[in-house]
Parts: sequence; structure tokens; C-alpha cells
Amino acid sequence: MAKVKGVKEKLHLPIYDAFFVPQGTTFEQEMTRRDPRVIRFFVDVQSKTKLETNLQTAGQLPSLNTFEARAMRVVTSHVLNGATNPDIPDSTAVLAELIYNSVTSLLVGEKIMIEVPTFWFPSGSGVSPGTGTVPNFGEPDPLATFRFAEPVIIEPQQNFRVEILFPQGVPGTGNQVGTLGAVNGPFRLWVVLDGYLTRDVQ
Repeated sequence: MAKVKGVKEKLHLPIYDAFFVPQGTTFEQEMTRRDPRVIRFFVDVQSKTKLETNLQTAGQLPSLNTFEARAMRVVTSHVLNGATNPDIPDSTAVLAELIYNSVTSLLVGEKIMIEVPTFWFPSGSGVSPGTGTVPNFGEPDPLATFRFAEPVIIEPQQNFRVEILFPQGVPGTGNQVGTLGAVNGPFRLWVVLDGYLTRDVQ
């Protein structure tokens, strides 16, 4: 179907990307394979499934689309609870090590739009409290997330990315038992930019 020239549509469409630790490897091993201190999101989208990303092009929006980022969140998948087995990292400890030992930055066109410790970006998702199985990074409510005071605009064909930096290294270097670095796959760490996409009507 041909595009309708001069007519745009605006829709609520979060964009997301994930750091994936496959089964048989650890968080630290995947970090070392890429960069031992930084995880970059939205820059490597090839060979990822729809569970890991909904971007088609690395670091850019598709076609001539514009995105207004209104909120940002950091989401983790489940970690097996180590209460009965000390060799398995405890999910609460892992989550704490992640959010209190890292800094998250949003960069648009190589310009830093925000840069603060990761605990500023609660996930707004997860299993409801009281189940005793999965700890949440904040309340499991999509509204319980960090919202920008003013929308961050990503223009057409403008590069953007999110970085999670561990200034002192990933906790548990050397696969120290019960730490973030020792988390076994499968494990996913998502960054979600929530906002509005403006695109051509088709």
C-alpha cells in the first residue's frame, strides 16, 4: 500500500531492546565478550527475536519516523532464588547489585539527555507483590516509572542509544557465587523507552 504524502499518524508505541544472556553462559561472560563495563542498548539488533527488541535498524528509527520518549524503564527477567542453594544467585540481591552499582544514560545524537544511577528507572512491570516468587524493581504498574519532565525527541535518522555503565565493574567479577556476574542464562535485561511514534499513514 502506498504512503499518503503529507499525512502523519501518532501512536503510543514503546520501543525496547534487551541484553540477553543465553543458557550455558553467565552475565559476566556475556559482558566480557562485548564490553566488561558497559551494556549498550538499541545498537545491536541483528539476530534478536521480538522478545529482545522491536527495532529493525541499529540505533535509528525506521524510515522517517519521529519518537517522543516520555518515560524510561529498566526491566529484568526472573533469576532463580538462591535461598535453598547458595550456588544460585538470590534474585533480590542480584536486582540490588544491578540498580545500585550502575549508571544509566540516554544519548540522542551523541548528546546525553539524562545520566543517573539505574535505581531512578523502576520497571513498572513484573509479578504482583505477595507472590513470594519474583522481586520487582518498583511497583508492577506501568505508571510507576520514571517520566521525563519534557519529552525527549528522537528525530528521523538520528542515532540514539541507552547505556548501562558499571563504573567499578560488574559485581561478582570472577563468577563469585551469589552475585550479578554469576547469573546464569537464560536471562534478559531490557530497556524500554515509552512514548509516541509519529509516522506516515499507509
